[in-house]
Amino acid sequence: MIDYNKIFEISDWLSNRPFRGEIAKYALAEPEISRGEKDVKGIVTIKHAMGGKTLYDIIWTTNAYPLVVSERIIDLFKSNGITGWKTYKVQIRSKKNELIDQKYFGLIITGRCGYRDYSKSSIVLDKIGIYIEPHIKGFYFDKDYWDGSDLFMSNPDQNGDTTMYRFCTQKVVDLFEKEKIKNILFENLNDSTLAIELYDVPLTAKQKSEMKILKASS
Repeated sequence: MIDYNKIFEISDWLSNRPFRGEIAKYALAEPEISRGEKDVKGIVTIKHAMGGKTLYDIIWTTNAYPLVVSERIIDLFKSNGITGWKTYKVQIRSKKNELIDQKYFGLIITGRCGYRDYSKSSIVLDKIGIYIEPHIKGFYFDKDYWDGSDLFMSNPDQNGDTTMYRFCTQKVVDLFEKEKIKNILFENLNDSTLAIELYDVPLTAKQKSEMKILKASS
């Protein structure tokens, strides 16, 4: 059994302060590249799109899918035995299109886990704006499958669909906290919530019954 208390979802800090880039050619920013399912040739150019001039160790882009990390992050991964990743070459350019002389890499996550199993989640009440509505709580994997990598993503679901959820182990979280790596968020999978109404979450008969009881008591 997986100890979900030690598994975290990786997400964008969504701050306006750090440098946020853009990859002009959409084909070089496709999700399959970040998932390691499609190779990218040559060097991918990432130009300043918004935010400040300051380059953090983590760079997010307006393209949504790519995750770009500094050479320092790669060195930390290597020296601490972090598994489940590889990289592709990038170059960073300023708002004026000037080449920035700092090494960064596009991060590819190769580790894998099962796709999301909604039936394992509990039903809770949580906020949507100013309203309190039913949510599912907990992000769990089909058949509790995980290959043991420190960085990993879900396999395609039964329909062949994939997602861009990125996951990591407690080891990665502890390393980033120790090294004071900013511009990234971690959420424990047991704490993850999702609004049922907004995301058309498939529910079991038991979950539907739990939702009715919760709504009646609220």
